[in-house]
Amino acid sequence: MAEGVYDFEPVESPAFSLRPAPEDVKVDCGFSPDTLAYGPEGAVWGALGFAAFASTVAARYWVAPERRGKHLAAAMLRAAAPGVFARGVRRLEVRPPVRDQAAIRAAMRAGFRPDSGVARGAAWDGTEALTLGLLPEDGPGPFPRVLPDLPGGSLRDGVIALRPLVPGDYEEHLRHRSRPEVYSGAVLPLPPSRVEAREVCEWRAALEWLRGRSALMVIDDGAGYQGTIGLYDVARVAGTGMIGYDLRPETRGRGYATRAVMLVRKWAFKEVGLDRVWAGTDVHNTASQAVLRRAGFRLEGVERGGLPTIAGRRRDTLLWASLSSD
Repeated sequence: MAEGVYDFEPVESPAFSLRPAPEDVKVDCGFSPDTLAYGPEGAVWGALGFAAFASTVAARYWVAPERRGKHLAAAMLRAAAPGVFARGVRRLEVRPPVRDQAAIRAAMRAGFRPDSGVARGAAWDGTEALTLGLLPEDGPGPFPRVLPDLPGGSLRDGVIALRPLVPGDYEEHLRHRSRPEVYSGAVLPLPPSRVEAREVCEWRAALEWLRGRSALMVIDDGAGYQGTIGLYDVARVAGTGMIGYDLRPETRGRGYATRAVMLVRKWAFKEVGLDRVWAGTDVHNTASQAVLRRAGFRLEGVERGGLPTIAGRRRDTLLWASLSSD
């Protein structure tokens, strides 16, 4: 690491201490650490590595397997940041792999902000990375998330449950979204490729949730995947978000879509803090229109050319909305 960036006194906290890494101590963390986190008994709990370029320092972090799940990575980053900034550094940066949700959450818990898109080949393992940055004036964190986790991991009404999309949903998700009667109602009526479906399940959906862009959930009636619903285009400053949903044809007619819309609307108003949730339907999609009516949405008008078509023409949509004050 560049001289002067981490040549400050060891940091002591109630739970651990950060000290410069001795050359004779070997830690299997995947990088050459500059500082180690020691527990009260002297065991190595974690490691930090730094690389300086211009007025920015990039950090890498590792936690011993037996200490994971205890928010140690976030605590190490918070403890190290003041000393790094005291050396005149203007930006502390991390680039965890997009598939490493724990590492991304740790950085956000320490106050780092997602401030760019996905960077190809920029992660510490050579894969796609999410870049997050921390400035001296940002404070110790955590970074306030626009889209919180679901309370208890899911939204339930006694009949269905909504939960985040996970890697294990890949096969069912691909099969579902590849059906013409499902993708014909999508914004762009095309089936996903296998790569697209796999990436959505493995990391894109989770990453967009953490970034506050969208929350994609599986509709599950106890028998497994029955479709999806999402809160998209979330604009926290404007207090708005869009609901979109789809169901397996075999499951339609049971009221699941209406239930799912009502659960997401309630979460969006009470937990996310939005004031207006809207949805668009094709003018000919009477089934989707009935779902929104039953869920308490009001028809506001026609959006001319609201959605594209494969042929290049645009199709009109009906605009529906529900307000937190309704």
